[in-house]
Amino acid sequence: MTGAEFVQRLRRADLVEGLGVYVSPTSLALAHVRKRVFQVSVQATEVSALPAAAEPDRRGATFVNAVTRFVEEHHVDTRRASLVLPRSLAMFNRVVLPLAASENLAQVLEYEIENLIPMPRDEVHYDFTWRPHGDERIEVLLMCLPLAVIREYLDLLAQADVHPRRISLASVALAEYAAFCANGNGRVTGLLVNEGEAMEVALVRAGRLLTSQFLPAFSGQTEAVLGVAIGRVLGEHRVKGDEVQFWSWGVDGTPDVSGFGSAPLTDLTQEHFEGPTAWPAGALPAVGAGLGAVREGSVSVNLLPSTERGGSEDGLSLATLALVGVMGVLLLVWGISALVKDELLRRSVNADVAAILPKVDEVRRLQDEIANLNGQIEILASGDDARATDLLVELTELIPSDAYLTTLTLRAGRVTMDGHAKSASDIITALEKSKRFKKVSFSSPTTRAGDQERFALVAELAR
Repeated sequence: MTGAEFVQRLRRADLVEGLGVYVSPTSLALAHVRKRVFQVSVQATEVSALPAAAEPDRRGATFVNAVTRFVEEHHVDTRRASLVLPRSLAMFNRVVLPLAASENLAQVLEYEIENLIPMPRDEVHYDFTWRPHGDERIEVLLMCLPLAVIREYLDLLAQADVHPRRISLASVALAEYAAFCANGNGRVTGLLVNEGEAMEVALVRAGRLLTSQFLPAFSGQTEAVLGVAIGRVLGEHRVKGDEVQFWSWGVDGTPDVSGFGSAPLTDLTQEHFEGPTAWPAGALPAVGAGLGAVREGSVSVNLLPSTERGGSEDGLSLATLALVGVMGVLLLVWGISALVKDELLRRSVNADVAAILPKVDEVRRLQDEIANLNGQIEILASGDDARATDLLVELTELIPSDAYLTTLTLRAGRVTMDGHAKSASDIITALEKSKRFKKVSFSSPTTRAGDQERFALVAELAR
């Protein structure tokens, strides 16, 4: 997971419940969805039959009773609810506009809306998405719902004390369900949705609804025609067949759609849900709506007027802010503890260094002494050990018994001697008679001390 994905995921962390409501021409599906931080579970689902639209009073009463009973039985928090309506109730239009219109697109559409839909502006509510169309133009997908339809279902839900924050379509809810289960695999999501007499073909890319078109309802005899129509839809939106994953819902069988292939949404893995995942296939749009209610939606479509939403859908929730606050406190505590540990470690190291310094000084003194001794050894070893021994023996024999040496130095074939004798000249005479010494001379004048003379001699060793 990248850093951006983590931040996006953190923004959705929450402790909330949501109610998903899907109304089809013949049934009502309800889903109670719960999110605990990052874990999402479906607590309960229900699919109930609805009377036909030709019986509005009985249909409305059945609708209200079913929602009220479901909310009470499952203790649903209805403050976050999402309503999904059939595609057949909505009107779509595709508009190509100059690129400059993207700077104030909402104002442009508001000005042109009555030229784009077959109803007065004050009788509809709309939403839109757009994408680049070449270098100089944009393509706008306009989605509209009659305000009469919106008001009808809002009034029915209000009787059950449910006030939705969002209204979307079945294909949008199913796309959000597919995106959640597939964990955003990066492919274009294609949906084949059969809600009755016609089949909806929808394409969703990166959380944006690209298109929603009605085609003849699928049957085995029209599979080839359906495939050609889908191929045309893909071509119009510059989507290659290998870039899209088709999912089908409410379709009898699994249409091949001329090689594009599709799979039932019920086969999609549900591993991202916590707990049991056995719910009716007809409840999938309600589950998708519930995902949007708990801030797990991925398609930005909302056909509910902003004045009816009752609160902001975006931004950080209170639970998220609390989680961020707790995380901030933990990070602060961790940072302070790290600084304290570093300071304690620094003090411990300084104490160890202070205890070791005397030993280090002693080692350095010993090293200096060893170096000095090694220097003396080198001086002594520069001559021949046996030669020095012979020299000492001969000096012992040559020097008279009434004389003695106080110092003797042998270095580089030169001998210096200091000592005392009754006659210093007798020492020179004795050394000159030896074949081992030559150029024997006093290195300093002799001095007398009592009956002794103090002398300093120097001589060279004969080769």
